[in-house]
Amino acid sequence: MSEQDTIKDLEPLFNPKSVAVIGATNNWNKWGFSTFSSSLDGFKGPVYPVNIREDNVLGHKAYKKITDIEGPVDLVAFVIPAPYIPAVMEECVEKGVKAGVIIAAGFQEIGEEGKKLQDEVVRAAKKGGIRFIGPNCMGYWSASSNLRAFMFPMPVRPGPIAFVSQGGNVGGAVVMSGHARGIGFHRYISCGATADIQIEEYIEHFGQDPEVKVILTYLEGLNDGRKFMEVAKRVSLKKPIIALKPGKTNAAAKAISSHSGSLSGIDKIYDAVFRECGIIRANTAEELLDYAMGFLTQPLPGGRNVAIITPGGSYGVLCADACAVEGLNVVDLPEKTIEEFNAIFPPRWSHGNPVDPAGDRNFLGYLRAPDMLLNLDIIDAIIFMGFGSFSGFSSMMDSDSSGIGSAGNMFSSMFGSLKGFDKLADQMTAAFESGDPAKIKRLIRPISTMFGSMMGSGRKEDSEEFTNLLTSMIEFSGSGASFLNSFPKMIKSISSGNMEELDIASIFEGLEPFMGSLIIQWILKHKKPVVTTSFTEGAPTLSGGHHAFPSGDTASKVLSKLVYYKEYLEAEGHYKDKEFDPMEFWWVSDSMNKK
Repeated sequence: MSEQDTIKDLEPLFNPKSVAVIGATNNWNKWGFSTFSSSLDGFKGPVYPVNIREDNVLGHKAYKKITDIEGPVDLVAFVIPAPYIPAVMEECVEKGVKAGVIIAAGFQEIGEEGKKLQDEVVRAAKKGGIRFIGPNCMGYWSASSNLRAFMFPMPVRPGPIAFVSQGGNVGGAVVMSGHARGIGFHRYISCGATADIQIEEYIEHFGQDPEVKVILTYLEGLNDGRKFMEVAKRVSLKKPIIALKPGKTNAAAKAISSHSGSLSGIDKIYDAVFRECGIIRANTAEELLDYAMGFLTQPLPGGRNVAIITPGGSYGVLCADACAVEGLNVVDLPEKTIEEFNAIFPPRWSHGNPVDPAGDRNFLGYLRAPDMLLNLDIIDAIIFMGFGSFSGFSSMMDSDSSGIGSAGNMFSSMFGSLKGFDKLADQMTAAFESGDPAKIKRLIRPISTMFGSMMGSGRKEDSEEFTNLLTSMIEFSGSGASFLNSFPKMIKSISSGNMEELDIASIFEGLEPFMGSLIIQWILKHKKPVVTTSFTEGAPTLSGGHHAFPSGDTASKVLSKLVYYKEYLEAEGHYKDKEFDPMEFWWVSDSMNKK
């Protein structure tokens, strides 16, 4: 089947105009209840319940058979016992159904009898040209039709990732983790036993979809390894494919056979296949998302040379160790750069790479360092540690833990000088809505001066430098909007009047996009990766296109995968050292579309 045939074949699956759920029920103890209610959530077309025993389901008229439905039905979700599905599939052919998703289990994974039943379903579907997901799956999501044909309600948002998973639990966990991190999916398919549509067909489709920027897959086995290689090698030259493949041990191989009925294959063979096809291999479900976030938010690095910036020496040491393990070079800094850092850091700073200001209270030097390092030709990327997100501070301010109250009092005292700035907040809102850069710069100056004093040494020069840093964000399309637009809310909070009740947490929420805006500005200016970490927050959320990772270990792994992919493209003759185009980045185009 050609690429175009694959796209055409799967179009009714991802963009149906009408849906029927066979087995829909009012009995909330059955999967037919949750599948029907999930399918209703957001889908614009009709969703028909089919149940031989009930007259209506959740207030919708129910039909005894799919052929009883008056209007056309594009897609059917099967939530009935496996033995009934071949006959019902025949009825779907009679009705003119174009696509299906078989959530029911009890097919090849249970043995020979189940395999015979599965073959009957495939034969019936082929007669009518019905393409289907499954069986033994948990459903799917299509952002283009806003259809959640899930086995149970699951939070998912639209986004630039496409994901096909042979494991429903793994797939659901990744989708929900993505939702928590602030990232979404254009397609998510729990493909189950892949009796009809194969994993490589989904990948082919994703490769042709302009809305998809990164492809993820969890696979336990393949029905046609050669076809998979052929498709994956073609698609990976256009978009990164990240795969999670278990089966490295005999115990896992046995579990795969009983779970999906697949043959896991020898792990070394899969390793070789992935290398041949340029597929990035993940070892955990969280790594699938980590690597996807790296590709979505960073340019590919020019090489393996890395600089590390850290607010504390110990984390810098751990990060340097992790980089070495991943094959990244923590390079020596030129003497000239050492001298430049001597001028902005205290004498106790590390005098090397990692760059550690050694507890310097003037944070502005810490914010100057990335720009200085990225200007160096020998540096291909930086890992910027410990300033990935303000949300940890925000949660601390809400805590009743010992010592936090005094921190809140400290910030209340610092922000007390802005009491009564309500009118300024209103003026800012109007300026941001108008999009006038000159007016925005003028209005944020008094606020940025105060924050500059707080972050620097208290000198007037520090306040002016911070103001220049802040206002420069306005010049970068798509990089500063989220932070600048948060200012009015933040100023309203500061201006609340009663300093004892000052909402410190909301102030830090207002500051949340600040670091993200700086990171994006550096990326756009220098065309190099700036991978950040946060230390304390597990998996921080996406903030205006910026995503911090929880540790130097994770950051180094992400950066090494960017290097791996770039080197693969070079080896295949498909890497173009072209003029940097920021619109290639999902987060830039997305932020500009929202203006």
